[in-house]
Amino acid sequence: MKKFVLLLICFVSIVFAQTTYYNNESNETNTSEQNQPKVQSIFLSYEEIPLKIYVGELFAVKIKAIIANDDFEKITSSFQDLQNIEIINSDAKWEQFSDNIFYNTFYMKVNSTSAKLPTFNLDIYQNSLKIDSEKLKAKPLNIIKLNGTKYFSKVIAKSMKIKQIKTTKFDDKNLIVVLEIEAEHANLSDFSLEWVIRDGIDSTHNNLPYFEIFYYAIVPNFTKDFIYTYFNSDTNEFEKNSIPIVIEDGTISTQINLNPAQNSFEMYKDGAYIAIILLFITLLIRKRKKRYIFLIFMLIGLYIYDKNPFDNIKIEKGSKIKILPTEKSTIFYVTDRTMHVQKLDSKDNYIKILLPSGKIGWLYVSKN
Repeated sequence: MKKFVLLLICFVSIVFAQTTYYNNESNETNTSEQNQPKVQSIFLSYEEIPLKIYVGELFAVKIKAIIANDDFEKITSSFQDLQNIEIINSDAKWEQFSDNIFYNTFYMKVNSTSAKLPTFNLDIYQNSLKIDSEKLKAKPLNIIKLNGTKYFSKVIAKSMKIKQIKTTKFDDKNLIVVLEIEAEHANLSDFSLEWVIRDGIDSTHNNLPYFEIFYYAIVPNFTKDFIYTYFNSDTNEFEKNSIPIVIEDGTISTQINLNPAQNSFEMYKDGAYIAIILLFITLLIRKRKKRYIFLIFMLIGLYIYDKNPFDNIKIEKGSKIKILPTEKSTIFYVTDRTMHVQKLDSKDNYIKILLPSGKIGWLYVSKN
């Protein structure tokens, strides 16, 4: 009996020892698999970064991606830690250079000397599932702040030119100057001048790295030249441009103050109308002939038509009057009451109107 009990104890001990061994072996295998380092398949690096950047400058950063994985269908990019820096084309598409090498160029603008390149993220997807990702750490930049004169336009560009300029009267004391400007690698949307009374950007268009804007400025009517400077990032110098102001009427500039009733010729014409009408009234009293009544009413009708040659329309309170007939044009006046105005012209969904103040602008009118 004692021998049987001893044999049973030995058997149970052997079985338990084997079970423990197999469990330990399994745990060690699982732990080993978990501790296996992840195989990196995405390698990111900065290919091109400017050595020197100015506050406000538009600059390009080229990033290289080596993707050692052929089994993906989409690449996406994103940025983190965007402090005092703007990404102009964050949705830029990646271009494949070779089997596993891709490039992308992002245009950026810094707003402070403390700005730095943001953290860059790249993800790859297969069947709408993210299968891998990699980060490119933030990088410091060498940033310089420019100090310009009152003529500095705040623009930093490789090149800039004026395609068109139009100047017309804005009111009795001021002119409005409208410029069509084209530039390369430029923060053209920042164009602004301290010496003008008021200015703004009416419309912008870009086809990176080229930009185009319509800029307007209201200046005193005694201004002889429109002066501005910009900083040329290629030559590292300020470039000055002085454009003679010539007052004219045109399709780009729309603010004028040409009220016919305000010039001396109109005063003489009014006097002539009144004198002829009084003459016919005198003849009517003396000769009592009906044809003079007809002539009097005809002259009165001509006078009324001459004073109101355009279509009269009523616009509601709160109507927004724009400088240009475009969606993003600057609103220079909002009506504070219902008023009657003269319709001068029309373009697309806009009508050109003459306000009671003598100023002219564009009003959006729905075709519905």
